[in-house]
Amino acid sequence: MRLEDHRLLTGKGRFVDDLPFPDALHGHILRSPYAHARILSVDVEAARGMDGVVAVYTAADLKRDGIGPLPCRAPVTSRDGTPMQAPDRPVLADDVVRFVGDGVAMVVASSANIARDAAELIEVDYESLPACTDVRKSSERCFDWESGDADAVEAAFAGADRICVLDTVNNRVVVNPMETRSAVAEYDAEADRYTLYTQSQGVHGLRKSLAESVLGVDLDRLRVVTNDVGGSFGTKIFTYPAHALVLYAARRTGRAVKWVGDRSDAFLTDAHGRDHFHHAEIALDADGRFLALRTHIRANLGAYLSNAAPFIPTDALQRVFGHVYDIPALYLRVEGMLTNTTPVDAYRGAGKPEIVTTVERLIDRAAMETGIDRLRLRRMNLVPSSAMPYTTALGRVYDCGDFEAVMDQALALSDWAGFAERRRESESRGDRRGIGISLWLHATGGNPMEVSQVELAGDVVIVRTGTQSAGQGHETAFAQLVAGRLQIPHQQVRVVQGDTDAIASGGGTGGSSSLPIGATTIVRATEQMLEQARAVAGEMLEAAALDLDYGDGRFTVTGTDLSVGLFDVGARLDEDHASACVGESAFEGEHATYPNGAYVCEVDIDGETGQVRIVSFTCVDDLGTVLNPTIATGQVIGGVVQGIGQALLEETIYDDDSGQLLSGSFMDYALPRADDLPVFTSALTGQPSLNNPLGAKGAGEVGPIGAPAAVANAVVDALGGREFDMPSTPERIWLAMGEAGGEQNG
Repeated sequence: MRLEDHRLLTGKGRFVDDLPFPDALHGHILRSPYAHARILSVDVEAARGMDGVVAVYTAADLKRDGIGPLPCRAPVTSRDGTPMQAPDRPVLADDVVRFVGDGVAMVVASSANIARDAAELIEVDYESLPACTDVRKSSERCFDWESGDADAVEAAFAGADRICVLDTVNNRVVVNPMETRSAVAEYDAEADRYTLYTQSQGVHGLRKSLAESVLGVDLDRLRVVTNDVGGSFGTKIFTYPAHALVLYAARRTGRAVKWVGDRSDAFLTDAHGRDHFHHAEIALDADGRFLALRTHIRANLGAYLSNAAPFIPTDALQRVFGHVYDIPALYLRVEGMLTNTTPVDAYRGAGKPEIVTTVERLIDRAAMETGIDRLRLRRMNLVPSSAMPYTTALGRVYDCGDFEAVMDQALALSDWAGFAERRRESESRGDRRGIGISLWLHATGGNPMEVSQVELAGDVVIVRTGTQSAGQGHETAFAQLVAGRLQIPHQQVRVVQGDTDAIASGGGTGGSSSLPIGATTIVRATEQMLEQARAVAGEMLEAAALDLDYGDGRFTVTGTDLSVGLFDVGARLDEDHASACVGESAFEGEHATYPNGAYVCEVDIDGETGQVRIVSFTCVDDLGTVLNPTIATGQVIGGVVQGIGQALLEETIYDDDSGQLLSGSFMDYALPRADDLPVFTSALTGQPSLNNPLGAKGAGEVGPIGAPAAVANAVVDALGGREFDMPSTPERIWLAMGEAGGEQNG
């Protein structure tokens, strides 16, 4: 069991809504019912006069007090050199609302129910404007970005023996972590200092955005605290209007102010994921060798630019463009489009699932059109292990990997060779069976930097790091890492995250970087702390530090039985009030690692209803050096489940005319459940990364990168090669089978 599990499973977790603020005021945000409208007037007097209401704030109040817009932290430049174009995102809408759920006013009251009831009394006069929710129909372009050598790709296509094309939608998903977003803010008037308690994937980035861009104050005037987090998957990295509103309200009222979003609010306003339209083409020679790959993407950014939104479909995506294949020429064009929908940002995998899914589906399409077996087509175009380190046509350098060995292991574990017999048995029952494969690669390292401290304090070792666990098991993994280095019980290691007062800077958790980057800094800081402790131990033993050996948690004078324990040194430091033994390390060097893998999915489709049942799912993942196989496997399987959800079940639907979110609850939006899933076969394999001293590669995002294409390719195989967009719902499958039957009968 993980160290944190007992606390979490016995109801002793410290989530935001658990924090004791008995005298806190409660906030409720009035949201726009229109996808696009001009605000003609806002009348809040009736709400202000309601018993229990302390304040009502609108955009006019925020503007008067100098509250700035929410920042986009990842601008991109269009291919013609011009900067991107997008509206600022105000904390509360001023003149125009741009999506259903855009905040218009905030009520602060003595209870959440009173605040909600008072919001009903606010009268807003709207003038409805035309709304667009489909990225293919949008005319509001934010940027037009490119990567690669367009001329080289064009030349390769001109000389190709065959060109295969795929148009596909990577469907929008609502992220839906278990714990909804919430926030509590306090303001200390005497110190002129704010404190924000909220979920995050890193307190330092959130503090920087809120302090510098929104509040307009120095960093040291804002403390941000994150305790336990009930899931994130990317969506809690970002700065949201509610963060700014509770901080503002706490200063204005002089009281703690609390806001807790419900599930309906989450559907409307949490950053969504994916939502791309891809036009992809691959050029092949007569033997089936890949000559060039080009893709034109229209990426839906939503109504405003969320924090990292422009980065996701551009630089993040292109890092694995072509992934495990040796493709001499690559070109990618991305148009970032604005629509009247919830803003879109990073969701588990952040660009990699989108492009890997498209390329793997395109390769299956090419195999069908050329008549080349899909396994043979992949195998002949893989980057060979002998080519490592391998530089892609876009300049990415893969340090290591044996993609063919990983593929072969997945084929063996899934009994690919025995599939034909299983298909015959299924068809004898009137059903349709298919099998699909997806090879994948991830480029980790989403954080620009990381800082960690390791301190010997009495009878414990305290690890402070800028990463943030949202359920991944950092407390266990980091304690295990430090305990192993120091040869002490892991119960004597305490991991501290999520407090800007506890550690001054940090990069947070993102891009599957907690082990490759965060753990690297922890190991280095541990070594520094141990050398400082060695010097103190030398004084205690009256020996030179160089003459001390360390093992089993003790320093021993070489060649003698004279020794002192690490925690004896800690006690000495406490008694003498001496300088603490503290090691600190910031990450330096190459950030990226390249976990990779092969997934095989086998499906059985009910011939009468179109219901897809996953019969088996096999995962083989090269994660480099694995610190805790149980945690790593859990991360893989959890991510695969999310990928299956996107491939089969999850569909975010907006009304074309009104822009209303029609799939705004679990009544209309399907997440995968236990009976949608098979028993997984999973194997961890691979080669240690050369890009960090641990040899670790990231694990957190790999499942959603490889899973959707494996499922989609299996469904297409079951339907005889008929293409359609995800998700593969029973209705779509049933209609496809009917059309296919009609064509055959015709």
